[in-house]
Amino acid sequence: MKILKFILPLSLVFCLTGCLDIDENMEVKKDGSGQLSMDMDMSQMVEMLQQYVGKDELAKKGMDKMDTTIFMKDLVDTISSLSAEKKALLRPGSVHIKMNLDEKVFKTHMQFPFSSLDNLQKLYGAMSDGSLGSTQLFKGMTPGGQDGAGPSPDINQFNGIYDFTCKDGSMNKKLNQDKWKALNEDPQLAQVKQAGQMGVEILYTTTIKFPRPIKKVDNALAKLSEDKRTVTIKYNLVDVFDHPEQFGYSIEY
Repeated sequence: MKILKFILPLSLVFCLTGCLDIDENMEVKKDGSGQLSMDMDMSQMVEMLQQYVGKDELAKKGMDKMDTTIFMKDLVDTISSLSAEKKALLRPGSVHIKMNLDEKVFKTHMQFPFSSLDNLQKLYGAMSDGSLGSTQLFKGMTPGGQDGAGPSPDINQFNGIYDFTCKDGSMNKKLNQDKWKALNEDPQLAQVKQAGQMGVEILYTTTIKFPRPIKKVDNALAKLSEDKRTVTIKYNLVDVFDHPEQFGYSIEY
């Protein structure tokens, strides 16, 4: 996984160049179990990576082409900074990485099954607090990674300004004013805010599939499927800095 040590220094550059598309998907079944997944398309940053590392150097390390799946059960016990509860939440998951420099493809797919709505709430919270974000996980995958160094700026931390709750019949994502204030004052993320002022877009799509028709959703950006069991919300993640309350939701089903 040597490729990951080259990805980390570019994490904020993804934001600044707008070369990141994110698709968050949740599927809730009748018994409350389901799957939470996230797809990140970073294909637009392939040329940047080649310039940063060098195409020949990447090829020499066997990283010009990659199509691999990392199972979290083989990884979590090597990350000492994770609590036992978070390890249990993460262990059933997996991360698939596909990269092809010639075809300019660079995508990741993370998926985490959950056994109940209570576990979904804990899992979503853990992924949003920085400890299970991609930066922390990739540190654990990287030889000589800085395990235990504490959360670093991560794309998932934007979700961390919201309190996510769910139970049978409802799902809510509401702005937490204290967390919002802390993130807005974080000097490490000031550049992302400046990027938003320059018109950069980070396209973020949330799709949630429920076992029953949706009765009510309060987000103006939400679109329902014909059977009203799936809701899709699309927005520019950078707009969070100007209108954070607009990207929360309250759903009844």
